[in-house]
Amino acid sequence: MTRPHHAPREQQRSRQLDTPSRPGSKRRPLVLVVGTMTAVGAALTGCAASGSTAAKDVTITACTPSPTNSHPTAGGQILNHSSKASSYTIHVKFSDSAGNDVGDGFAAVAKVNAGTTATWHADGSLNAKGPVKCAVTSVTRTLSP
Repeated sequence: MTRPHHAPREQQRSRQLDTPSRPGSKRRPLVLVVGTMTAVGAALTGCAASGSTAAKDVTITACTPSPTNSHPTAGGQILNHSSKASSYTIHVKFSDSAGNDVGDGFAAVAKVNAGTTATWHADGSLNAKGPVKCAVTSVTRTLSP
């Protein structure tokens, strides 16, 4: 005599979430919950700008290969064009003279007052031989306390 197989409770609950709502059902669409959680998360993290608006604040002033074929470096300036003190996170891609990806670098600057400048510095994540090119691929500007 074999016993009927019963799925664990987690699998049963998972199936319940995957089934569409039936008319008259008290279940709420999962999209509503996810959307609400996303909105709450954004409100808790404060105002942030990324993309072209924040990227216009950042310039590269140096892109240097390592003299020992080690990690390349990039550096530059931030000019905070916003009306509030902000912190910045900058992502830099390094490539060799043939255009091959040779690593990433990140810089974080804690506070740049409105209308002022600050410098940033990022070290590449991989060793690179010869000349390198640097490109800022993303910038996030967040309101500072």
